[in-house]
Amino acid sequence: IAEPAREKLRAYGIAPPGAAAPELVPLSHAARPVSCPFCDSPNTALVSEFGATACKSLYFCHACRQPFEHVKPF
Repeated sequence: IAEPAREKLRAYGIAPPGAAAPELVPLSHAARPVSCPFCDSPNTALVSEFGATACKSLYFCHACRQPFEHVKPF
C-alpha cells in the first residue's frame, strides 16, 4: 500500500498493514506490534483476531483507550 493510502487509513482510525510476512498467511500477531492509529502508541492489545472482515483484527489501545481495526498484512 502506498504511503498516501496508509495515511488515509490512519486518519480514518484504521491501523494500516505492515510489511508482508515471509509466509503466505501470518500465523501469529504476537511478533508484530501494532501502533495505535489515533495516538501512535505501541501499547496495544489484540482483542479479536477477526474484525468486520477476515482481513482485519480488532485491537485496543491502552494509552488513549480507543478500540481500532488493523488491516492484516498479506
